[in-house]
Amino acid sequence: MKNIVITGGTSGVGFAIAKEIAKEGHNIIIVGRHEYKAHIAQKKLGNNVKVAIGDLSDEAEREGVIDEIKRSFSHIDVLIHSAGVLPRNASENIYVNLLPHYYLTTRLRGLLANSRVLIITGHPQAVNLVPICEIQSSAFSRAAWVITHKTLLMILLNQMLRDCNTTVNSFYPGQVNSNLMRYTKKNR
Repeated sequence: MKNIVITGGTSGVGFAIAKEIAKEGHNIIIVGRHEYKAHIAQKKLGNNVKVAIGDLSDEAEREGVIDEIKRSFSHIDVLIHSAGVLPRNASENIYVNLLPHYYLTTRLRGLLANSRVLIITGHPQAVNLVPICEIQSSAFSRAAWVITHKTLLMILLNQMLRDCNTTVNSFYPGQVNSNLMRYTKKNR
C-alpha cells in the first residue's frame, strides 16, 4: 500500500489519475482549492482517499496543505503535480503553474526518501520541438513557457532530491475530460 499525494486531484487529469490509483487501494490525498468539489471527488474515489484543501499558489494556504499532508503521512511514495490553470498572463503561469510544484516538493522533502515525484506536462512532441521559451505574450507562448520550465524544474528537483534517492520525472497522460479548455470539456 503506497501513500500518494495528487495536486489538482479534484478534477481533470489529477482526478482521472486518482480514480485509477484508488482502484488499487493505495492511500491517497487529493489537493484542491474548492472544499465542496474536493469532497464530491473524495466520495467518488472511496474511503482510502483524503482531501487537503488549499490554493497552492497562496503561501499560507500551501502551508495548511503541507500540514495536512504531514498529519496524514509520515512518508510519501509518490507526489504527483497535476494542479494548474490555463493562464491568462505570465504572472499566473509562474505563480500557479510552476512555483507551487517547486515549493510543495521542497517543503515535503523530509517525507520523500526513496520516492517518486511526477510532474504533469504538455505533449512530448512540444517538449522536443520547443526551445526554452522566455516569452509569454500569447496563449501559445505561455503554453510553451510552462512546458519548457516544467522540464527545467524536473531537472532541478532531480538534482535536489538525488541524495534522498528520489526521482523526478514529467509525463503527459493524454487528454481527459476537464474544464481547462473548451475542447477538453468534450473528452470522455
